[in-house]
Amino acid sequence: MEHVVYRGNTGSHPIEVMDDGPLRSLRFGAEERQSCIDLDYPHELQLAYTRWMMTALLFHPDPKKFLLCGLGGGAIVHFLLHHHPTACLDIIEKEEKVIHVAKKFFHLPRTSQLHLYQNDVIDFLCHSSSPKTSYQVAFIDIFGPRSMAPPLFVPDFYRSILDKLEPNGVMAVNLWNGDKHLYGMARQAIRDSCNNQVLEMAVKKRSNAILLAFPEELPKKTLRKARKHVAQHQQHYDLPFHRYLKKLRRTNKITLFA
Repeated sequence: MEHVVYRGNTGSHPIEVMDDGPLRSLRFGAEERQSCIDLDYPHELQLAYTRWMMTALLFHPDPKKFLLCGLGGGAIVHFLLHHHPTACLDIIEKEEKVIHVAKKFFHLPRTSQLHLYQNDVIDFLCHSSSPKTSYQVAFIDIFGPRSMAPPLFVPDFYRSILDKLEPNGVMAVNLWNGDKHLYGMARQAIRDSCNNQVLEMAVKKRSNAILLAFPEELPKKTLRKARKHVAQHQQHYDLPFHRYLKKLRRTNKITLFA
């Protein structure tokens, strides 16, 4: 049974930390969990959509530099540092209270490999002197209570991220498809930013959709190689990538695996 660990407010929405046995969850005043970790095994992804987002790693088996927009409880941070202990992570999070909660209640790792920037993602990426670096993989997961954050509807936001990726990089975006109109707007913004170089997959039994966008052409050759070595990737990350690849093949009407 859940019990309250912490309640606060960011100034724009409530924030709650709840425990249910070893599972610790973050909520923004709604029933949906924004983040969840197992306190005993924080590197194991608990929420389905976070596991599906890791499909992006199939395009870079050994990435050295990650960009994360949105921190939440830091579940993805725990996962990436566990599996890629020498990689560097740049994280952009707008809310100071979320950063405080991630550090105090979700044991956000304290390491020189993690660079945390408190800022609005659009201001930071589009209008300020953000780090002059290139990334292999970017994860975008920015939400408020019951809604997608405004930057998810802005093509220039995605374009600024794609411009920071290496030519063979990949951007993974978590969207909510419960409202078809809003989902369509966010989806089109991503497509506009990358000349339709996008793969989509709806998370099974959830109202999440994961979109993978690329700065250049769809890397079909890389994807075929990933499928060939899927058993190795599944063992390394302990994730059912064969299911995610099957979903990609069925959802996207192009010959990815021929």
